[in-house]
Amino acid sequence: MEWVSGNIFIRKSIMDKAGMVIPGHKHAFDHTTIVFKGSVHVRAKLPDNTIIERDFKAPTHFLVKKDVEHEITSLEDDSEFWCVYSHRDPQGEVVQEWTGWREANMRAVR
Repeated sequence: MEWVSGNIFIRKSIMDKAGMVIPGHKHAFDHTTIVFKGSVHVRAKLPDNTIIERDFKAPTHFLVKKDVEHEITSLEDDSEFWCVYSHRDPQGEVVQEWTGWREANMRAVR
């Protein structure tokens, strides 16, 4: 589920079962992830190939830096987190209204 709220975009994720995985991916810009319920394990691969792993238990948040490959695994049933980020245009500038340009926020890992 995704929402546009003023000048931000919110992507809600619910992981029904412990062990569910959101595969590795990158974002074009920094964004905040808020863990509202349950807990998740985040495995991040930095651009220099350093691996960082950390668990986050609700309520908390963490920052996902642009171009950092990251994978999220649910540690509990019904874990819920929301990714929150500013709208961007193709030039990377923050804009006040969503233009529909999804590539600003998600990059598949190749």
